[in-house]
Formats: sequence, C-alpha cells, structure tokens
Amino acid sequence: MNKIPAILIFSILASIVACASPSDSKKEELLAQMEFNRSVTLKDLDDIEKTGKADQALRWSVSPEHAPVGWHFMHLASTEDKFASMMSGKSLVSEKLAEQFSSGQDANRDVPSLPEVRRYLQDSRQALVAAIQDFDYNRLDEKPAPDARFDFKTMLKVIVFHEPHHQGQAHATFNLYKKP
Repeated sequence: MNKIPAILIFSILASIVACASPSDSKKEELLAQMEFNRSVTLKDLDDIEKTGKADQALRWSVSPEHAPVGWHFMHLASTEDKFASMMSGKSLVSEKLAEQFSSGQDANRDVPSLPEVRRYLQDSRQALVAAIQDFDYNRLDEKPAPDARFDFKTMLKVIVFHEPHHQGQAHATFNLYKKP
C-alpha cells in the first residue's frame, strides 16, 4: 500500500486551516480529505471481513497492554461523535459508545461486531460532516466549553490527523493477527 508522506498531510492541514474564515471550497477540501482517509479505513474493514473471523480479528491485540484492532475503529467513531456534538451542540450519536471508546480510557476489549463498528463509523461521520458544513468558521479560535482541551481550529486539525493515525495502528495490529 502506498504511504502518504507526512509532509503532504501537514501541508493539506495547513491549507485547510490557514484562513480564519475559510470559503466553502476550504470546507470541501477538508471533507474530501476525510473521505479519502475513511476509504482506507473501510478497506481495512473489508479485509478483516474477508478473514471469515471478523469478530475474532477485531478483538485481537498484540498483548493485554495493547488495544485490540477494533478499538481503534471504535475510537475513531467515538472521537468524531464527540467533535460533531461539540461543533453542532447536538446530542451524541451514542453516549455509551462515545464514553466506552474515548481517549484516556483503558482500551476496551469488548469491541462490537463488524456491522456495529461500521454503523457507528457511518453514523458518527454523518454527524461530523453535517457539523462541519453548518459550522460558523468565525468561531475557529473559540473553545466549545471553557474547560475544553482544544479550540475548534485545533479540533479540525485533529480530525484530519486522527483517522490515519489510528487506521495505521489498526492496520499494523491486524497484520500481526494474520501472521501465524
């Protein structure tokens, strides 16, 4: 699989968030990058499904101290769910899953089935895309709440970085699972 150089990813990030008031074309660039990132994630899920042991593969990890393959996918969905809620002010797609697979938690070994993983990825992505499309970009330097970890500008940077990061971890872990 071709690797995307880090410099390319960071240059895309810089172009996306360079303006305080991005035009619709900047939003479209962000959404196009997210769509590309998701296509790679979905290919990994397709490969996991082809094993005929998807649930086993999703719950596999290198050791008890490491996250299972499926945790990374659920963590992606959880993060997008939370960011969509913060950007839009709307409810989470799944409060339970958003908490269960959030940052700072021990990697949950109770990974849902492949169809449930796909559904949460899809539903949280739909919520995030809607939030990005409706977001007032004059608020980029604001935080969603006084105690929030990031302002909205940083959240957009994390969104573009986050999926390739965890998709890569899931991919590497899955490759170890496939080795006898």
